Amino acid sequence: MKIVDIFAEKLSSVAYKKEGSEEYDDCEYDRLLNLWTDVSYLYQYAKDNGVKNIDKFVKARLKDAETIEDFLDELIEDDIPLDKYFHQLDNNETGFKLLSLRKGKTSMKDSLRLYAIKIDDDCFLITGGAIKMSLKNKDHKDTREEMKKIAKVKSFLQDNGVVDKESFYEFRTEL
Repeated sequence: MKIVDIFAEKLSSVAYKKEGSEEYDDCEYDRLLNLWTDVSYLYQYAKDNGVKNIDKFVKARLKDAETIEDFLDELIEDDIPLDKYFHQLDNNETGFKLLSLRKGKTSMKDSLRLYAIKIDDDCFLITGGAIKMSLKNKDHKDTREEMKKIAKVKSFLQDNGVVDKESFYEFRTEL
């Protein structure tokens, strides 16, 4: 795994190794936005998931992807904390918790999710994302897989002494 900067010291993303290779895939942020703006991928995804109105689904996901990108750009440009986008993944989680798990969404209707770990105030690491197809993450294979990835990255960070922004950037220089 390697960590790639998206927006300076505020937002980074994980890039995972390609299966059976020493090379890395695109970072998750780039990989997901590319998928979510790929019409043929979205059509196939809708068919594979039994979506009834595929055209409406595809148009909505394309719009959602554009909204996410624009929203994050706006937050960075206006120096608004990224907490405005990344919300607690578990609604039962209270207060600031070390390396808390977050989901990014722009509205209640937005079905695209970026999953991230909050390292510190206004410092997030994207671990993956999914098209939300069910109310609960455990009810769809894609979101279940993303929950495994976010837990694995959190454990990796904890094992390497990452507890705040300073330790995160110190750890990154050692990678």
